[in-house]
Amino acid sequence: MVRETEEKLRKTSKQVESSSCQYSEVFEEKIILTTDGADCHLRLVRPEFRLSAFAADGAKRTRGHESTGATGGWDCLFRNHSVESLIDETGKNAVNLLKAEAPAGGKTKVILSPAMVGLLSHEAIGHTVEADFVLAGSVAAQQLNQSVASELVTLADSGHSEFNEGAGGTLPVDDEGVKTRRVDIIKNGKLVSYLHNRETAAHFGVEPGGNARAWEFSDEPLIRMRNTFVQPGKSEVEEMISGIQDGFFIDGAEGGQADATGEFMFGASKVRKIRNGKLAENVQRVTVAGQAFEVLKTVDAVSRDFRWDLGAGHCGKGQPAKVDAGGPYLRCELIVGGQQ
Repeated sequence: MVRETEEKLRKTSKQVESSSCQYSEVFEEKIILTTDGADCHLRLVRPEFRLSAFAADGAKRTRGHESTGATGGWDCLFRNHSVESLIDETGKNAVNLLKAEAPAGGKTKVILSPAMVGLLSHEAIGHTVEADFVLAGSVAAQQLNQSVASELVTLADSGHSEFNEGAGGTLPVDDEGVKTRRVDIIKNGKLVSYLHNRETAAHFGVEPGGNARAWEFSDEPLIRMRNTFVQPGKSEVEEMISGIQDGFFIDGAEGGQADATGEFMFGASKVRKIRNGKLAENVQRVTVAGQAFEVLKTVDAVSRDFRWDLGAGHCGKGQPAKVDAGGPYLRCELIVGGQQ
């Protein structure tokens, strides 16, 4: 199937010069015994599917890519994305970028897709509220019980697959033998909790939520995320788009960087101009930047739609961890990098 998928992808357009398709899976089996009585045995499977297409027009070359990951079997992997839709989207994105122009840069109104919302939630918020980083002086250290976002924003991390099945970071028990639960990090705009292991939970006088994770038996359990997300709201995406006269619809998360101050810079490869309340032309790959909590304060619409969209790949913090992130569509303001 992988070979057939790659061949179909390569034939989506004469402009597609080459393509790749990769399937991988992680089998995870653990026995967890602790001196205070935890006795756990768990087995999980986490498959991934990745596609890339490389298109060319003269000297110009572009890349389109899609990926999906889940906790569960082969059928779970394609619950929300058929192989055919992944092929079509990957090839189309590579070709569309060949004729796309660079946008004007600056601070502007945007709609972030679930993938971009997940990236923001995980990288720019989630890491700042891991209690070991909080104790080291992250931006969240002095903001507990303070307003850090719009009242429309509730952001959480859960060991369970909330709203949709199969999230890639699903975990019934952590590696300290603590049953996982949902931890609300931001509740209606207010920062209400950090993410803890047993040690930091005792330090802050709270109950641990099951965020201690180790990759191998010989690794020390570290405070890590599981499935991090913004809770869906009540708006329709079409209404959110119609409320923007001049802005962007941003999808195609490509990673980037964020630090303990909450400052972030992420790439996005599936971007369309919004003009007079309607989706317009595709534009070139952009970078989006800002301070995460300040960006969340500008949120004025949260969609009903919800999707897990970052289940492929690993989070790195000294050792790998399978995670997922996602959410609804958000309308907010941030800096879009482009032509000045």
